[in-house]
Amino acid sequence: MKAKRTALALLSAAAGAVAAYYLTEAYKRAKAKCPPFRKRTYSNARELVDAFSVFWEQPELLLSIRQNPVITPAFAEKLMLTVTGANGCRYCAGVHSEMARRLGLTSDEVGSLLRGEIGQGTVDEAPALFFAQQYAISEGHPDQDLLRGLTETYGDRTARDIIGHVQLMTIANLVGNTFDALLSRILGKPSSGSTPGNELAVLATFAFGIMPLAPILAIRAQMACAIEA
Repeated sequence: MKAKRTALALLSAAAGAVAAYYLTEAYKRAKAKCPPFRKRTYSNARELVDAFSVFWEQPELLLSIRQNPVITPAFAEKLMLTVTGANGCRYCAGVHSEMARRLGLTSDEVGSLLRGEIGQGTVDEAPALFFAQQYAISEGHPDQDLLRGLTETYGDRTARDIIGHVQLMTIANLVGNTFDALLSRILGKPSSGSTPGNELAVLATFAFGIMPLAPILAIRAQMACAIEA
């Protein structure tokens, strides 16, 4: 019995050593392939809370965005791909690329939008796509002339809803990028504009603070719409 236990212990130790070796090698390969981290992230949890508070304080915006007849599902995906391409979030790129293809966009159209080639939009969509791109490039501070032009082109409601789409996508992009920043830090290529504490705080705020509030926000949006009606 004792010999059996000894053999099992040796076998477990050998398996652990092999696993540790392969994990170490995998880490080395990932570290060698990891480029310097340069994507935009949330630098602190306060920025994420402020971005979310726009919708928490005005829940009716979410329903307006979803029900706007001008912003078709395909148009919405083009906006999201444009913002995602500018912010460089690989997670959102994967999800929305698949959703866009299901709505009829070709792989070439999806790839072009992610590369910032907004010519894939129709004449009616082009001003909104250009605004979305510039919003991301300017880190949420687009030129006032662009804002005025957006309103002149689409009217108050649709312009507001386009901005809402862009803001929602930006939240998802920056949370995804913050997660990547933490992974990059683990691989020895930290973001110069962040700290481990801030990255963990942002991710914890999103996971335990914002995500649980999402269903409540949806209910509040429905209630706000009912009151207005």
